Amino acid sequence: MKSSIRMEKLPTRQGPSVNIPKFGQVTTLALSEGVDMAQAQQITDTNMTITPAEFGAQVVLTDLNLLEAKDEFFRVSGRILGESFDRQQDETLCDDFANYSLVVGSAGTAMNLGHAMAAHASIKYNTAADSVAGRGGEPGPDPICFVHTPAVLHDLAKSLTGGVGAAAATQITPDTSKAGYQLAAVPGLTIKADININKDTSDDAIGGIFSREAQIIAVLGPEADAERERDASLRAWEINFVGRWARGEYEDTWGRGVTMDSGRPTS
Repeated sequence: MKSSIRMEKLPTRQGPSVNIPKFGQVTTLALSEGVDMAQAQQITDTNMTITPAEFGAQVVLTDLNLLEAKDEFFRVSGRILGESFDRQQDETLCDDFANYSLVVGSAGTAMNLGHAMAAHASIKYNTAADSVAGRGGEPGPDPICFVHTPAVLHDLAKSLTGGVGAAAATQITPDTSKAGYQLAAVPGLTIKADININKDTSDDAIGGIFSREAQIIAVLGPEADAERERDASLRAWEINFVGRWARGEYEDTWGRGVTMDSGRPTS
């Protein structure tokens, strides 16, 4: 998920938060020759504030353990702690899919191409008809990603498999072995699988189709890393892994929650 959303770096000694303004639209009007343009408008803005917090994990390696172990445990510990940090961050970002106000699909439903097309189109044509005009919305900017469980994307790939029936109904199945792939029927939509999306006891899971600008992650200072410290009286080394980050939703209508059945595939 981290590679699919906007990232903001908060430099050190520049305060505890990053402030991101979002500006409103103004309207251009027709003018009359020789008549003063007096339709002054205000530029409005709303501010989004993200304040990074600390996250970390620790392991303790005793001298006896290091003397007995066959592996180089300082290196192994750093790798395991780093994986734990990345997993917790990814799980948190995936859980945010449930926060989108608009949802595609429903519990017990198998994913198909129509769901992906509908969500993508609604993000791009981001407005509802009203008494004035059903236009003038603010479309979600590219790139747009679809992130869901491998089981849901398996259903999507199966819905694209053609070759049976009329030739006009034949569709091309994308190469789903790649980390991210695109559908010819939905230009500009990058699809990624994520195993850190949670599912309920009925095998239903919530993924997301969203613009890169819909969510923002803010990172304070250097990237998370491992640091070791000697405790002589304990006769051990502490391996500490710490990072500082936070996330927020920038524009709710630029994303769609995707609720689908995520049962383990059997065919």
